[in-house]
Amino acid sequence: MSSIDINSFVKILTNGLKFYLKNEKVKIEESDFQILENELFSEFSLPYIDQSQTPTQFLNEFVKNKYDVKKIITPQNLGPDAHEQIMLWGLTKARKLND
Repeated sequence: MSSIDINSFVKILTNGLKFYLKNEKVKIEESDFQILENELFSEFSLPYIDQSQTPTQFLNEFVKNKYDVKKIITPQNLGPDAHEQIMLWGLTKARKLND
């Protein structure tokens, strides 16, 4: 992904997670989301082969550690934009790994 694509990807994921957490009545801290954005950017800037988690795994770990949310988040929980981006990421990663 280019850095512009990654920035957009990260924003869509974090906005989707905020949407989900607000619907779950979880009080969020904006500073946590700045940290999350930086961590997501670092992870998904890596070559696909070096990325250790899927976007959803990354977000689930974040909410478990920061907000003690144990419910498993799926791409659908994050809204249509994030869901689409996660699916596109998966397709792109599969293509890149098969090349």
